[in-house]
Parts: sequence; structure tokens; C-alpha cells
Amino acid sequence: MKKILTLLSLITSLFATKAFAENVKASTEAGYMSHYIVNGVARTEAQAFGGVNIGATYFGIDASLGGTVIPVSSALDESHWVAGLGKGFKIFDGVTIRLDGQVFRHQTSIPGAPNSTEVAGTLALENIVATPYVKGTHDLDPDQTGYVVGLKRPTDVFGWFTVTPLIEYGKFTDYDFKTAKITVSKVLFNHLEPFAEVGYYDNNFGVSKYNFAIKELNDSVVAVGGLRWNF
Repeated sequence: MKKILTLLSLITSLFATKAFAENVKASTEAGYMSHYIVNGVARTEAQAFGGVNIGATYFGIDASLGGTVIPVSSALDESHWVAGLGKGFKIFDGVTIRLDGQVFRHQTSIPGAPNSTEVAGTLALENIVATPYVKGTHDLDPDQTGYVVGLKRPTDVFGWFTVTPLIEYGKFTDYDFKTAKITVSKVLFNHLEPFAEVGYYDNNFGVSKYNFAIKELNDSVVAVGGLRWNF
């Protein structure tokens, strides 16, 4: 809870500088998930979660901060934090090349596993049909280097809700994974956004060899549901 309040105070300070930014957006969310997934592997069992996110455009550069806290027990939290910068470059109408860089901090609750810092870069080709992307990443502490390629397509369904199907394949130093998932969300009263996600995951993570995930996901279904408040 202290970690969420810390990030909320940061959001407040960023709003104080609104005169220097365009399109400031912030949100909080809470829900329940069957696993928390990082780069195709499961970091937790089924848990409730809470999070905050903020994004703003400064001098044409998109900046973002976010965090998710997962209360594993009364005395132990797992948390995942991210800071990012990105920019889109319009090629022609309806087609944009987007570059993003992110730094993650993963605070684990897995006994004996290290907390880790991850750096990643993503190249995406945004268009009206579907968005292909490739991400290169290095997680310093478990020493995992890899890439993820994917394809996604957010779709507005008659103005009722948004459906986003996504497929990914990732290969890392000691494992690889594939996933297919779909996310459904609906904004109500301009602020309240229920959301749900169901995904198929398959990886060959060796839980007997490595300790930075809790289990191998073998043709597994992972589900997430919650409520988001958009400011």
C-alpha cells in the first residue's frame, strides 16, 4: 500500500507541471489474476492486485510511469514498476513507426529469487489493420536476454466495448514461450473501465533449474479481471 501511495504522490506532482505537458492521462486499477506474467513466465499464483499509471507528452516525447503491487501475504508484497519514453514517426496517413524504451524494476516474492532490473526497447508498425512489433530485452539479475515478436489489433465493437486480440512468441536465454490472448474493456461514464483478459500460455521454463518464476506454463490458461478508473 505504501508503494501505491508513493506513486500516487508522484502523479500529483506531475499534474502540478501540467502547463508543460500535453494530453496528461492517469489511471488506477484493481482486480484479481490467476498469475502475474513477466516475459511469458508466471511470477505469482492467483492474487489480487492494485496499480497506478500515468502518461504525458513532453515536447513531442511520450513519457510514462506505472506500478503494480501484489499483496502475496500480510507481510510480503510483490511489485513491478516501469518508466518509459517513446515517440511515433508518421510515415503516411494511417501508418506510424513507433519506438519505445522502458526500464522495469521487478520486486519478487519468490523465496531465494533476486529482485531484478530489466531494460527493453520496442519497435512497432502501427496501422489500421494490425500492429506488428518486436521487443528486445535484457533482465540483468537473472541474466536473461531475449526478444519478443507479436501482433495485436485493438478493435472498437460498434462503440460498445474494445476487443484487443494479441499473439506473441518470445525466446530468452534459458526458455521460450508463446501466447495468444484477448482483452475486453468498456469505458463507462467517461472514467470507469471494467476489463477482462484471457490468455493461452505455453513455455518450457525449467522450474527445477531456475528460480525467477514459480512454475512451467504448459498449455495453460491465465485470466485477469478488474476495474480501472481513468482520470
